[in-house]
Amino acid sequence: MKRTGSILIRWGVLLLGVLAGLGPAGAERIWWDGSTDAENAPPGKLLSDNEGYWGECVLTGVTYRYETEPDAPADTWRDQKERFGRRLLDGIPQGNWWVPVGVNPGRPLVVIFDFQRRCTFAEVDVCTRSKQVALKLETSDAPDGGWQPVFERSREACPEQVFHRLPLPERPQGRYLRLTVQAEGVTYLEEVLAWGDAEVSAETPEAFNPVTPTPVIQGISFPSVPGIERTTVSDAEVWEWRRALGAAAKVPAVWSRVPTWDSITDRPLLPKPAQLARQVVLTMARNETECVALALTNTAMEQPVTLPVTLGVFRAAGARTPAAGITGKLRVAGAIGSRQYGVGLGPLLERGNLPGASLMRRYLTNAAGIQDFPRVTLSPAGSAVFWLSVTTKGAKPGRYEARLTYQGGQPVVIRVEVLDVTLPAPFVWVNSWSGTTTMFPFVYGDRKAREVAYKQSLGITVWNGFPTPGSEAALARQGGRAIFHTMGMPRTYVDRGYNNQIQPEELTAQDEQAIAEHVRSLVAQAKALGLSYDDWYAELWDEPGRRNSPLYGALAGMIRKADPKVRIYCNPCFWEGNGVAPDDVVTPPLQEWYRERVDISVPLFLLMRDHPRAMRLFSAPRFVNAFYTVSTQSAKSERAAQVELYRRLAWDAASQGWNGWGFYSYYAPRGNPWSDFDQDWAIGEDLPDYQMVYPGPRGPIPTRASEAVREGWEDYCLLHLLRQRGLKKEVDALLKAYAAGRPLPELRLRALKAAAGRR
Repeated sequence: MKRTGSILIRWGVLLLGVLAGLGPAGAERIWWDGSTDAENAPPGKLLSDNEGYWGECVLTGVTYRYETEPDAPADTWRDQKERFGRRLLDGIPQGNWWVPVGVNPGRPLVVIFDFQRRCTFAEVDVCTRSKQVALKLETSDAPDGGWQPVFERSREACPEQVFHRLPLPERPQGRYLRLTVQAEGVTYLEEVLAWGDAEVSAETPEAFNPVTPTPVIQGISFPSVPGIERTTVSDAEVWEWRRALGAAAKVPAVWSRVPTWDSITDRPLLPKPAQLARQVVLTMARNETECVALALTNTAMEQPVTLPVTLGVFRAAGARTPAAGITGKLRVAGAIGSRQYGVGLGPLLERGNLPGASLMRRYLTNAAGIQDFPRVTLSPAGSAVFWLSVTTKGAKPGRYEARLTYQGGQPVVIRVEVLDVTLPAPFVWVNSWSGTTTMFPFVYGDRKAREVAYKQSLGITVWNGFPTPGSEAALARQGGRAIFHTMGMPRTYVDRGYNNQIQPEELTAQDEQAIAEHVRSLVAQAKALGLSYDDWYAELWDEPGRRNSPLYGALAGMIRKADPKVRIYCNPCFWEGNGVAPDDVVTPPLQEWYRERVDISVPLFLLMRDHPRAMRLFSAPRFVNAFYTVSTQSAKSERAAQVELYRRLAWDAASQGWNGWGFYSYYAPRGNPWSDFDQDWAIGEDLPDYQMVYPGPRGPIPTRASEAVREGWEDYCLLHLLRQRGLKKEVDALLKAYAAGRPLPELRLRALKAAAGRR
């Protein structure tokens, strides 16, 4: 179930290997092959619609055809001969036989790109499997003639590399681009990128087919959020709403509170007078983040209104200078489609990490109103939804204020009271079963730091691989408590065990020796990096079940024999039908070995229900007792049941007295992470995306689901603090109230006040 085979993850793994070799000093821009330059901007707008790029582009709708048809291999989607592969624009510069196209020796590979409009070319980049190739570029305004050479280089003059950047300082123009490539043997071509600028007009519109137009007067119906039909109201309803607002309707737009952790767009966003937000009041610890959702609604139904929105700095009560240790951040919510939940609010976008305007219009139904954030355009009677987060980092106890406003409107006063409470950082095993977001064909030099910082801010502690220099795991180690996941056996045993291709009685002394050598190698690597046994662990394979659990136990015994101190991980799931097997099926295959050989126990959450015998195994004292859920295929839902799920995981762990939890997955899209409707190329899986963040040009773009992970982590820290202070009765009362279904924000505030000595 937990696969991470998407195109972007595969190329991201390749890039991480490259980045690891760069060391701490990095250029501002790092290309997919590891080459760097000091430029802080791309060579132009991307014209070739390659997958995986999130910056500024012109969606030309480019197509291409071959003058010499490739056959070694052909341009097909995976191994499906009947389906065109579009391999040259798929965002995959290296990989298996499904990545390149090729022609046999003796003839060049010639491909003609049609950009559907006249373009100005600034640079063309070519990815080839052969390191030395002859290259020729030509442009034309006609598909079959009038070719003008704009670049040519012989094979002998070609540098030994697979990525060829071809700057075009003369800025040639044309609708068509012909590329000729020839290697000494088989000529392979893997990816082509074109940069520059292009015409966009009524005759040559961009190829994004927007699902909503630029905000215009609708006449008799008005959606609060463009593209979300359930928010639409009639002109009569808007007239009555404005009448009820009275004097408040005289400003261009009004602020209101909307549900922070529940459905926002299940109804029109026309706030009643009592719902108008004149202030937001937060009570906080000295080191945490709290979030609030607000809407800004146009009071006119005659025309759109454009408003720059500003969040001021925080000041202590009565002070004129900015306060130390407390900051605010404002994001705006994008509306995005999904297979299962229709159009809803998802990505929370911030200035400096907005996808290119054309890409926003391709994927977000409200893009036309938010693409210039922090300036927003509200359609008639329409709304924008904002995500306000306030973070304290050592703020002094006291009262603080900031103002959220737009020119000509009434401000919302953000009032924060910081209590004299500092959250501890207990060791917790929190796993997201994924890497991080990335971008093709380059990333900026600070991306890894941004990615790691955001995941760590959520409380996530598990990282893939050892913290080798330059890796994300190494950055995580520097940033706080981290634990590192490794595979405890050679790959052949992992695969054979997962697929139940070997039985315990078939294991030999040779198998035991191979596993022991692998374990000793892991221990040596860990020691060389200065890691203790508590800093890393070994997995055998994913989700053992009815058939392969006995083998898992036998091989775990070999690892234990090789080095008793190595931490062994197991995440039993026993999938069966639409749920899991019953207790009398789950427990016997685990009974003889699970308690003694598993140091990090992470059963599927469903096994914690109605499985009393198995729960005795799962609850036995050990290094980590945790659980996990497979859930982010539903993270596009706006309902609290899905959004707050990632907060409840921490409360569920605390209720069990456990010290870990996890979920699949933080970022494991099936194909394009911005489209929930495509198919995954790497594994052929046609399912909704498993993700709770989106990739931006500079780093991750959060959602309310990802922000809820942090809320849960901070709640867990609060409960831990109360236990440290001996307030067991208060903790028990909080957990009882949680089991009774009391709102989590209420419980969190109650815990915070108890930690501060208030009642």
